[in-house]
Amino acid sequence: MVQSQQVTGHQLASVPVYQAFADVTAMVSAARKSGTWWVADAPLAEGVGRYAGWSLVVVTTDPGLPYSRAMVLDAATVVGGEAGPARIPLDGLAPAASPARIELVTWEGDADIKDDQVSAGGVALTPLGGDRDPGNVFDGSSNGATEMTPGVDVDTLVAELGDDPALTITTDKDVVLVGVAAVSVRARS
Repeated sequence: MVQSQQVTGHQLASVPVYQAFADVTAMVSAARKSGTWWVADAPLAEGVGRYAGWSLVVVTTDPGLPYSRAMVLDAATVVGGEAGPARIPLDGLAPAASPARIELVTWEGDADIKDDQVSAGGVALTPLGGDRDPGNVFDGSSNGATEMTPGVDVDTLVAELGDDPALTITTDKDVVLVGVAAVSVRARS
């Protein structure tokens, strides 16, 4: 059994939401093999529009891939509505002009509500999955899923980090909770 080590609560529009975090590195390392991972008994109030979800972020090394540095941010950040946009700084991760791969786990995105955008250096990024629409990034799609995943988005984006490396996440009509941002960069040799 894994207990959360940190819980962050927010208001998403008028609904209370939370994200919990636990470092399961030792457990995953001990297994040393692929398998099925699952979660149960997430604290959740019953009722219409209530749900729970979870994600497992795994950072591995692979000499065949070009990325050599990684940063995982347990963001738990509300974007949109009264909260406005979010800026996630990536300072110190890599020198300017470094290619980056970005993985985002976001909660409560809606496919029909457009104007969700993720940008780096002022350039809107196009997700590699889902509708691939840079103006509707949080479209209810998740990497590897064969169907839509309403309320959950797992998006991969690629960018070149500039002199002021940061991700800017905006939504004009929706309110979302950015749960995790995992960024891998190719450090120069």
